[in-house]
Amino acid sequence: MEDERLPADGRVPIHVLTGFLGSGKTTLLRHLLAEPDLADTAVVINEFGEVGLDHLLVREVAEDVVLLSSGCLCCSVRDDLVSTLAELHALMRTGEIPAFARVVVETTGLADPAPIMQAILSETTLVRWFRLGQVITTVDAVNGEQTLARHREARQQLAMADRLILSKTDLVGESEADALGDKLRAMNPSASLLFSRKAQLPAAEILKEADGQWRAAAAPQLGPVFDRADGTPAMPSAQGHDDAIKSFTVSLPQPVEWPAFVEWLQLLLAARGDSILRVKGLLAVNDDSRPVVVQGVQHVLYPIERLPAWPGASAGPGWIVFIARDLTQQAIENSIRSVYETSLA
Repeated sequence: MEDERLPADGRVPIHVLTGFLGSGKTTLLRHLLAEPDLADTAVVINEFGEVGLDHLLVREVAEDVVLLSSGCLCCSVRDDLVSTLAELHALMRTGEIPAFARVVVETTGLADPAPIMQAILSETTLVRWFRLGQVITTVDAVNGEQTLARHREARQQLAMADRLILSKTDLVGESEADALGDKLRAMNPSASLLFSRKAQLPAAEILKEADGQWRAAAAPQLGPVFDRADGTPAMPSAQGHDDAIKSFTVSLPQPVEWPAFVEWLQLLLAARGDSILRVKGLLAVNDDSRPVVVQGVQHVLYPIERLPAWPGASAGPGWIVFIARDLTQQAIENSIRSVYETSLA
């Protein structure tokens, strides 16, 4: 089988920092920008003024790009995120700005992170030089539960995260923070959770990437987010149906034939991409001993990568985690049978 793997080690990871209004996202970003360990970081933000860079500013190195005292580069989104990232890379290649090892993109508080992730995953002008890193979502320990109950955008930001930061925990009791942390873990069992007091967290932990994200998944099938004690959904939509986001893992019964699997997944994302927020998986493929990483965001399937070996104690035939609304695990399991039926035909 032809090796389609992209040179992941040679590409710059783009981490997406998201979180609802007032969740502590900008405070966390200021903390990251002041960290010496992140001196080789480029940060793309919406407006310089929101972050308060005056005490960190060293000089302007290019139009709308400033060099901070920590060594970080910081720029504001101009007309388009894709062109901003492409220009940053071009400036680095020509030596007009210092080299950077990672990028952090801060979204607005009401933003759906999916379009940003899609651009990083699929734009031909970016995928040669950049790859998707961690999606980091901040949640306010004081108002987070109410925010998640009221705002669909906040639930979507949380569901798509690889890492959750529970902020402002110094403003609530330990038991209250722990209880909300348990709810966040239930809402997104595949994400790691960090507790922050006044945004004081080791920068390396926030942006850390590890093979652990490809460990054998054991995420349970979840019911509606924040179910009440009587089992009724706590957050019905205005239309009267349950719009809660669910996460579930589909275990594969055996290795797949790659062409049949790709065709199935592409058709699934094309037909149900509006319901599928994110899909992540690690699977065994016939005629190749290496595990294959698959990732998709809504309608977009990311170019595949292969790991040199199965991480940890994991072994084939593999699994796929779906984060979706209005889509059941049973429907996916029924649908994926066509992959194996095709290979036997």
